[in-house]
Amino acid sequence: MSGRHSERATRGRGYGAAGLAWRQFASDPWVSAALALLVGLVSLLVTAVPRALEDVQARQLAQDVSSMSALQRDVTGTWGTTVESPVVLDASGQQLDPWQAFREGAEQVRLSQPEPLRSLLGQAQMHTYLTRDIDTVPPIESTYYQATITVHADPDLQEHVELVEGAWPEPGQPAATGAPRPVAGEPSDPSTTDRPVEVVVLDSAAEELHWEVGDEIGGGLVLVGTYRPVDPEDPRWQHVVNGTRMGILADPNRGEAGQVTAYVSPLNRGSLGQPTSVRTELWFPVDPARVTTGRVDTVQVRQQLTRMLAQQHVVVPAGDPSLGTLEGPQVPSFSTSLTGALDQVARQQRATASLLAVVAAGPLGVAAAVTALGARLVVQRRRPALAMTLARGASPTQLRRLVAAEGLALGVPAALLGHLAARLLLPGPGRWWEWALTLAVAVVPAAALAASLDDASLLQTRSDLSARGRSRWRWVVEVAVLALAGLATWRLLDRETRGDDATESGIDLLAAAAPVLLALAACVVALRLYPLPLAALTRVLRRRPGLTPFLGAARALRDPAGGLVPALSVVLGTSIALVSAVLLTTVTQGAETAAWQGNGAAVRVTGPIVDEAFVEQVSAVDGVTAVAGVRDLGSRLDLTVGPTHETLRLLIVDDGLDLVTAPPSLAEAPPAAFYAEGGPVPLVTGGDVTVTPGRGTLGTLREPVVVVGHLDELPGQPTPGSWAIVERSRWEAAGKSTPAARTALVGVAADADPEQVAEDIRGLIGAGVVTTVQRELDEFTSAPVTTGLTRAFVGAAAVSGVLTVLAIVVVQLMGAAARTRLLAVLRTLGLAPRQTRALTAWELGPLLVTSLLVGAVLGLAVPWVLVRAVDLRGLTGGRTQPALAIDLPTVGGVLLAVLLTVLLAITVSAWLAGRTNLAQSLRVGEER
Repeated sequence: MSGRHSERATRGRGYGAAGLAWRQFASDPWVSAALALLVGLVSLLVTAVPRALEDVQARQLAQDVSSMSALQRDVTGTWGTTVESPVVLDASGQQLDPWQAFREGAEQVRLSQPEPLRSLLGQAQMHTYLTRDIDTVPPIESTYYQATITVHADPDLQEHVELVEGAWPEPGQPAATGAPRPVAGEPSDPSTTDRPVEVVVLDSAAEELHWEVGDEIGGGLVLVGTYRPVDPEDPRWQHVVNGTRMGILADPNRGEAGQVTAYVSPLNRGSLGQPTSVRTELWFPVDPARVTTGRVDTVQVRQQLTRMLAQQHVVVPAGDPSLGTLEGPQVPSFSTSLTGALDQVARQQRATASLLAVVAAGPLGVAAAVTALGARLVVQRRRPALAMTLARGASPTQLRRLVAAEGLALGVPAALLGHLAARLLLPGPGRWWEWALTLAVAVVPAAALAASLDDASLLQTRSDLSARGRSRWRWVVEVAVLALAGLATWRLLDRETRGDDATESGIDLLAAAAPVLLALAACVVALRLYPLPLAALTRVLRRRPGLTPFLGAARALRDPAGGLVPALSVVLGTSIALVSAVLLTTVTQGAETAAWQGNGAAVRVTGPIVDEAFVEQVSAVDGVTAVAGVRDLGSRLDLTVGPTHETLRLLIVDDGLDLVTAPPSLAEAPPAAFYAEGGPVPLVTGGDVTVTPGRGTLGTLREPVVVVGHLDELPGQPTPGSWAIVERSRWEAAGKSTPAARTALVGVAADADPEQVAEDIRGLIGAGVVTTVQRELDEFTSAPVTTGLTRAFVGAAAVSGVLTVLAIVVVQLMGAAARTRLLAVLRTLGLAPRQTRALTAWELGPLLVTSLLVGAVLGLAVPWVLVRAVDLRGLTGGRTQPALAIDLPTVGGVLLAVLLTVLLAITVSAWLAGRTNLAQSLRVGEER
């Protein structure tokens, strides 16, 4: 090695490595400081975005779980047994707590579950109730013709109720030896007991039934007290029928009957003195608040819960002192509706994570491009000093170590600060991979600076654009990118055919990788072909008299500042903005479609009988435009069309169904031929029916029918299996009777408030369920996952736009030195300042316009792929995958915003280039 590259020559004189690095940084700190700021921002984002996603998913899970009733979400087990005696005695004759063994056994079941399921399950609660109710006749003053008493035993009764009058019931005496046993398969008759059994009932029920303390209320039960719930809204009361209020059953011929719950002593498991058949219910409460605080893995909980439900759990083994001789092992059968909700949330979380991964790739890609450009700019601005250091004996390896050390000095503190800032903004337990991401971001500046020293001599050379290229490795990389993009897209679109549905939570890696590979492939193709039209444009402009267009196009072709990196920035920035807009529109419109499809009309009423009087009353409400009832015939009919025969369920709809349903763009609807007045009776089949359109016969209907269409489901009506619909007027005209309808679809005027109309209908009908599309859409809009996705999409587009402008400005600064020397000469020869700015615009314009067009095409192609590959039903709440929705005003607005952003960047670059100092540029100094 020559003395010029000798490492020994640099020792002992001049600045050391640290001093040289500090001197270079102090001489021009702004670009390095901006690079550190960018690293800190990226570190903050890569740490904060996963935490924000976990927070959104946890809040959405908590909201979905909270919307379920305690009966639905709690893990509940029931089993039957026979309680022989009101009192349990040990071998020495001492009274035992009959529930202690059950509490301990239930706790062992809970503790045997793995985390996080164990922490989600609360402490077990339990009670028993007799399998046979007791019917009695209350005092005539009560006006109730009958009272039905359900006897309960609750070990924690005194913790949840307060005594209003009387005393707590006593457990009674042990059953006599040799007491008659119940006949197999039948509960014991409580009326045969020798002693009255003390009970307490709800104070309001006792008042309505005119029961007084001390009364024998029937079936051998004596009322010794009344109670009032401490907290009637406690979820545990959902497990007790008529525990907080008396139930009332109305009989049109006899009047009203009361439904009452009576409690025996907490030390009695349900015996009425003789062996008594009871059902024991044990449940583990699921608190929605624990879902939010614990960062629950939905899929893991779902799997653990499934295993728990499938296993057999012995709460109390046979032979335990708390059990009687007639009782075997106490084995509950657990069930819960929480599994279905977790499945829905898992699909939702997977779709959310996958979409965010796709969208986040844009800002990260642009940030990587800006970092690479910034590193090259740092090296370029220090080129004279680095070249002098190299000439005085430093080796290329030493220089790379020097700039890499500077990159670490910039990147590590910045990344650490960004990481800590993210943890302050979004507190919570950390993950090991968060620090791994931070470390990766911290070393990026060092790697970028070291890679920027690709030429040991630091000589400036031209890098002309060419469609063929001179690097063999570039061809290899580009072919690999194209192959991977094609393979990933094919595998993604072919997923449904293979049955490889993504139903687990977490990021769908294939769905996240395919759009990124498509973006890289689009850039590869575009930048390979871009030099061809640019060279043709240069040849055309060469023959024209104007200097500025030709010179700008020639410089863009022969000396492109930044190479191909700025094109990638613009492509990613444009595509991410469009992807965000199109996906958000698709999800929003899909949710609206699902709401209309599920509700059927602006307002839906279920429960009351929909007769002529009902229709007249509802039609008189302000804002109602039409009412259509939907009824089930109640029997299955045979439909025959040609050689095809189907047995199906028939639904009869009132005339005017088209006046209340949503437009065809929002929900499925029968075709216009369904409402034809003459000819065969029109039918629309649905569900699993495979009959093709055509004439045929239906059951015993005398008139022929014609199948005019097919629907997957009828809006506003549960329609499983095979079914068909017919208009009521055509059905009755054929001599058939029509059953009563229990569902009414209500149309609302455009200027009316559906919620107010629904409230007026509720006040009119009394009992019944009234739902609106607007309420469902409001719930969707306010859901954590919806607000989170909206903010993520908007934020990704905004960050990508800012970084794109920064990338274009950095490109302008990279070419500033060569451009300044050229413009100084041209300005001396008479070039006007306006032409100077136009020259800069011509240098950047062709590449940016090409990138903008490629990004626009890519921004529309990626959502098309994702909608066909990612299950979005968890986000929309619908039964079918939403269709790709492209709102032209929204797309046009996004493209206009991107175009204005690029024009702003070009304007700023041209303005900076126009501030040329002629004297300084023409001066001959040591670096010239």
